[in-house]
Amino acid sequence: MKFRGILILLCSAALPALLAQQPKPTPAPDVPAFVRTAQEALGRSDYAAAVKALKAVVEAQPDFTSAWFNLGYAYTGLHQNSDALEAYRKALALDPNLFEARLNLGILLLEMKDPQAALEHLEKAVAVRPDHLRAHLYYGRALSLVGQLEPAQKQFQEVLRLDPKMAIAHFDLGQLYLQQKSYTEALSEFQKTVELDSKLAQAQLGWGLASEGLKDTPQAVTHFEQYLLAQPDDLETRFHLARLYLQQESNEKALESLQAVYHARPEMPGLAAALGDVCALLKKFPESEKFYREALAASPREPDLHRALGRTLLDEQKYAAAETEFRAALKLDPHYLEAAKGLATSLYFQERYAEAIPVLEAVARAPGPPVILFFTLASCYDHLRDRANALRNYEHFLDLSHGSNPTQDWQAEQRAKLLRRELQK
Repeated sequence: MKFRGILILLCSAALPALLAQQPKPTPAPDVPAFVRTAQEALGRSDYAAAVKALKAVVEAQPDFTSAWFNLGYAYTGLHQNSDALEAYRKALALDPNLFEARLNLGILLLEMKDPQAALEHLEKAVAVRPDHLRAHLYYGRALSLVGQLEPAQKQFQEVLRLDPKMAIAHFDLGQLYLQQKSYTEALSEFQKTVELDSKLAQAQLGWGLASEGLKDTPQAVTHFEQYLLAQPDDLETRFHLARLYLQQESNEKALESLQAVYHARPEMPGLAAALGDVCALLKKFPESEKFYREALAASPREPDLHRALGRTLLDEQKYAAAETEFRAALKLDPHYLEAAKGLATSLYFQERYAEAIPVLEAVARAPGPPVILFFTLASCYDHLRDRANALRNYEHFLDLSHGSNPTQDWQAEQRAKLLRRELQK
């Protein structure tokens, strides 16, 4: 018994130390306080603080539906899309009819370029709230992106039935009509968009595209210009506008637009070639040569670029260099008549008449040869003193020209008279 008493005494003495070594119980999280903190953080758009508080809430109460929804919203604000998707999905697992989670999840999937996945959620959102404008709008966008254009059109029209003055719905419907090449309908929708919201620059772009589809180039140019005042850094549209300027023969404006694009993005496909074209039209041949050579450095197997450079070199009277380019074009495309014409011209100006004749004869046998070709052919034979073939081609030229080439007509008439006399001797 004495031993037992000592043991009890020892245990009693060690008890405070033993108790001090035991871990203290973790206090229960103050969920209402975390919820208030999250609400305040969301109110001031402090999404990082909101995420921290909401994570504490859902760790303590995993079935707290609205906390999962707000966590998805906060993650979206931080552009942490994968985390946002997970949070929204957990909210929907707890409440499949939670409209706000369906809508936000669908919109987020659209922004993540996954319209097919967005469809399911946006369709359910519309079913839960058939009077909700944004639900119909985004559902229409998802349908449009997966190629279901008629159902998408119905969604946009439903938005406008609910609110005829919703400018963005008119814009989206106009975009849809553009996809369908229904340019008249598209034009009407873009006009309504601009009337309702003149600051929506993309509507001016749509107006221009619809006008272009209707072959109204002046109207298209006007609205592309309006759009670019608001969006000056859209280089693709500025490049496209330059092409329209060329159609209108506004070559100086085309050059100005192309130079602006070139200054910002000289490597844009097709840009150097377009600058070569417009410089050639403006008779700025050294600049034209520079840009064509730059274009060829990027696309050396493009026969038309070799042909275009050859044409500019002819204008610069660089006949041997022009010959090289025309031959390069014909090597890439042996049936390229324009290159063959250029080659014959370059040989003619180098006074290599015997070499030019077979090229000219080949072009003459092709459908619709240019009238002036027969004058050049006649002149080649004339230089080689082949009077019969020279006369034959001069006369053929005169039969076709009918005074449309006054200088060559006069020369052909004079040479034909002289050749006839010489052949009659």
